[in-house]
Parts: sequence; structure tokens; C-alpha cells
Amino acid sequence: MGIKVKILGSGLEIGRNAIEIKYNNSSLLLDYGISFNEHVDFPLAPNIKNVEGVIISHAHLDHTGGLPLIYGSTIKPPLYINNLSFELMELLLNDFLKISKNKVQFDNTVIKEIKSEAKLVNFSSSFHLNSFYVKTYNAGHIPGSWLILIDVKEKNILYTGDFNVYDSKLIKGADFVNENVDLLICEGTYACINHINRALLEKTLIEEINETLDNGGSVLIPSFSIGRSQEILCLLYEHNVDYPIYLDGMARSASKIMLKYPEYFRNYNLLNEAHERAIWISKEEERKNIMDEPSIIISPAGMLKGGAAIYYIKKLIKEEKNAIFFVGYLSKDTPGREILENKILHLPTGVEKVKAKVDWFGISSHTDMQGIISYIKAINPSNVLFIHCEWPRIQEMKKMLETNFKDIKFIIAENGKEYQF
Repeated sequence: MGIKVKILGSGLEIGRNAIEIKYNNSSLLLDYGISFNEHVDFPLAPNIKNVEGVIISHAHLDHTGGLPLIYGSTIKPPLYINNLSFELMELLLNDFLKISKNKVQFDNTVIKEIKSEAKLVNFSSSFHLNSFYVKTYNAGHIPGSWLILIDVKEKNILYTGDFNVYDSKLIKGADFVNENVDLLICEGTYACINHINRALLEKTLIEEINETLDNGGSVLIPSFSIGRSQEILCLLYEHNVDYPIYLDGMARSASKIMLKYPEYFRNYNLLNEAHERAIWISKEEERKNIMDEPSIIISPAGMLKGGAAIYYIKKLIKEEKNAIFFVGYLSKDTPGREILENKILHLPTGVEKVKAKVDWFGISSHTDMQGIISYIKAINPSNVLFIHCEWPRIQEMKKMLETNFKDIKFIIAENGKEYQF
């Protein structure tokens, strides 16, 4: 009986990762995430009776948000995750269930069920699950993120989850796994796109921040709670930005968790000192006064779909001297994308023009096209199955790869399809 890979989510879409690896009437589930905009979209259902275990690559909701659906049912497979990812996942799930209570049929009591089935393992681990032998490696995406190598029937499957081959302030780039790989299940988020040189991007961001502050304005940096907020704090600290730096929203809770696990970071001293330098907003009433003087505010949500950042942006957009600097991916149909492209903000009271300066800096925790190519070249798998990607860019990249790697078979995964190897 061959090995089958069923795509339950992340086929020709960004996010909602859910991959079922099947062999001999048993299976592993790699991630079980959601898409979450106006509606909550869950992945397709696995054959839960056959699932030997669920392995989580990292904490983000597009990889974990569907777990309440799994663990709210009668059959509850063991969940394998490292301790940092587990705490960050719990933080995000509690927030997700709080804000989506009218959109889903369960509440945060299901998190107790998830916790009861969790098997906390070391960051670099290896363990058996029936016919499957699993090894975990650093994915370089966010602190705690895993590459997952599965040995089954003398074949190796490497799942990247979200990965980044380049070092960041927080963590090292992804491990180049030194194993024969028969199948690479690889994200293609930035197919056909290369990032701007990171050092140049950081230099430009710091220059624009300082210019705004020196001219009497304040800077809001809407930022993802996990990883990006802490990365920006470290960047500001390294460049000795001599203005008040405030940390607000869920980023505070994420930072408290991260600071408990120094072993996960490239330079824990930098992380710790950057957080000591920052001013943590502890009460809602403190927000009222911090924009009276030039300052930098780092706060979720990164796409302005909610969070403490909404409080600040309502005030900062009114004056040209202020600035809104986005530092992460902005999905279509989000307030952040609309501000960037059209300089307007939709509020319950109506549409408001954004007078503040707006800019975007692509400081990504996903690898780019060149990073994907370098990884494929180094790993040299027999097959590559692309997930977490969009048409037509992934189609163009597939054509280019087929020209340059004639001995590798490239497949663009589609939701609901099953692939045999």
C-alpha cells in the first residue's frame, strides 16, 4: 500500500493549512488551521478514526485555529507540539474564540480538551507514532516554528509549514535537513517574488521613523502579536531610536511568553533588553496620553482587523505629521490594505480620510522565491508538492523550476485531492 497525502486545506490558498499523511489505515495530521475574515472557514475533515496524532508546525491560527473542531469531537488524537508553540497557540485560540463567539459552535472550554491531549516535546525532537517516525527542525518562521520530517515505509516526507531560510533578529533561518527527501511539501507564499534586501529595508524604515519623530509626529506600527512585534522592538533597540517606544495589545502577552524561553532565540539578551527599553501599556487609560509627544507605538492587529491599534489609528490619521508604517503581509479586504492603497478608513461613523503618512515595509517571516529555490536545490527532493500559494504566481514558478530541475516532479496541490507517492 502506497503513501497518500490528502490536502484538507492550504491548496491554492494562503493559510488554512491541514495535511493528512496516510499509510496502511493510519494517518498523521499536520496542522489544522482556519481562514478568518468575515467568515471562519475550516479545512476539510480528516478520517479522525485513523489519525495517530496531530503535529503542529507553529502557533499561528491559520495552522491551529481548526483544532477546536477536532478536539470538540468524541475521538481525540494526541497533539504533538513544543512548549513555546503550545503557550502561544493557547493565547491565540482564546482570543479567536472570544472574538468569533457568534461565528463558531464552541467556546474556550474546548481548549481544556486540547490541553489534555497535548504531548509537549523538545524543540528538536524525534518520536514514533505507529508506522511514522517523526523528526522536528527549526523552520525559521517564528519562535517555536518547526519543519517536520516524517519517515514512513522507508520514505521521507518533509513538511515546511511556514518557513524562512533567512536569519531574523529573533531566530536563525530554517535548517537545511541533511536527509534524503522523497517528498517536500513546501509553502509557496512568495512564489515569483523576491524580498527587498533586509538591511536596506530596515535602514529605510528607521530613517522614516526618525524623520517623522523629529518633525513632531508619532508613528503607529500595526504589527502581528507573535514574532513581528518583537522583531520591530529589537530593530528599534539596535538602532538606538531615542524616543518613547510603547508596546500594547496582545503583543504584550506574547512577549511575556517568549521571554520565558531563552533557548529558542538567537540573541536572548537583545530580546530582553529591547523589552526592558520599551514602555508596556498596562491600562487602557494610559493610551490617552501617549500621543501627546512624539512616540512609536507597536500594537496588533497587523492588518488592523481589531486590537488596540484601532484606538491609536483613529487619532493618528487626522494629522499629516503622523505616520502609519505597516511591516507585514496585508490581505485583501482588510482595513490595513485599504489604508495603504486608498488612504481611507471605514469607521462606524463613516469613511474617514487618512491624512497621516502611510508606507509598507515587507519585513516577512516567509521565505521568498530565491529562498524556496535555494532550499529545493539543497534538499534535492524527488517530488515537490506546493501548498500555501496562489494562482497564477505558483504556476509561473512551477514552469521555471521544471526548466531548472528536470529530475524533480513539481505538483501544485489542490484542496480535496489525494496524492500517492
